[in-house]
Amino acid sequence: MLSPHPPVALRILLGLCLAAVAPAYAEEPIWTSPLSSSRPACVSAIHVYVRPVGENAVEYLRADAIQDGCVSQTPPGSSAPDLDLTRDARPVDRDLQRGAWAWHSGSWRQDPEAFVLSAMAQGIDHVFISIPIVEGRVDASPALERLISIAHASGIGVSAVEGDPEMVTAAGLQYARGRALAIRQYNLDHPATPLDGLQYDIEPYLLPDYALAPEDMLERWAQSVIALSETYGADVDIVIPFWLPLVPGGPEALSSVRERAARLTVMAYRTAPASILSAAQPSLIWGEAHELPVVIALETGPLEDEHLQVYRPAPQGQLQISQSGSVQEVHLRAETVAGTVDEPAFRYSHTVTAPASRVSFRGDLPALFLTLDEVEPMLNGYDSYDGAAIHGLFQQADPALIRNEP
Repeated sequence: MLSPHPPVALRILLGLCLAAVAPAYAEEPIWTSPLSSSRPACVSAIHVYVRPVGENAVEYLRADAIQDGCVSQTPPGSSAPDLDLTRDARPVDRDLQRGAWAWHSGSWRQDPEAFVLSAMAQGIDHVFISIPIVEGRVDASPALERLISIAHASGIGVSAVEGDPEMVTAAGLQYARGRALAIRQYNLDHPATPLDGLQYDIEPYLLPDYALAPEDMLERWAQSVIALSETYGADVDIVIPFWLPLVPGGPEALSSVRERAARLTVMAYRTAPASILSAAQPSLIWGEAHELPVVIALETGPLEDEHLQVYRPAPQGQLQISQSGSVQEVHLRAETVAGTVDEPAFRYSHTVTAPASRVSFRGDLPALFLTLDEVEPMLNGYDSYDGAAIHGLFQQADPALIRNEP
């Protein structure tokens, strides 16, 4: 069982190494993490995520700033959308996309007919599949042709999906452009059975360097999306986390990719209808303002519960925010330190469990579809809403990639 107090005097796991906290170094931080907060004075709490690694030890994972301590949540000069909590629900009386991902090519290569039948049984009308590419060309072309032929005859669209955080690096982008060329060439070589589109799920915030300069990383993300779209020769479907329109640099990055976007797919990975709507709303508003269709994605893959330590603002505390240029960090210390206006302190409050059930339906498809039926009229209140997509439907997902939060 986790201790109700932060184990700062215990042996802790830092990164991949265990280090003993010696009294002689009590004044030094025992753990430091990048932090993204537009205004430290507005931070009402800091959540430090931890993982047990023994009876009296934890691994410190990441820190999130909860910014609801100011009346206005939009920083001066920000282009983040204003939230509208009064939008009326509308009955779903139009055709909306119902998509799903198949990240492992074996799920469709081994038996294209069974794959399409499975999609039809779940009401899926668009699948996003991983494409095997060998030496610059699409592999298993006969199986792909067969899949597309059967799917199209059944009223199901088939798009390729590509995704890797390294696509924002020079080497990763070069590799990704080679794959985009191969997918483009497949369509040129198979005019009777072309793919219906290309989707990018890059997720640069999974890189360790993201929190050091998030706005710069988002700009690189936008540049990569534009370059890949140009290489492919058409607009692309862009997958984003639900918080992107709200963070510094997010709206600007979205504006940069607007002209190369066919639609946005928003990872609003929550399970309660009100939480799904709250997560989806900023992107739906942005989509309306920029006349871009928005698909809302839900998760049904496996995920473990998380434990988090909650720290609250205090004159003195074990946690402190620091700023050096554009780099913002949070430091955990063995002893309390006094906070300042520029470097506020936070005192440990309590430890709670963040249940995975708030993020993923974890295979409970009846609950997922019932929830979608309940929330979809509210999502449909936005003209930009273009349907829903389900992650984890065809295969077990990697839990490390599900939460999609920095």
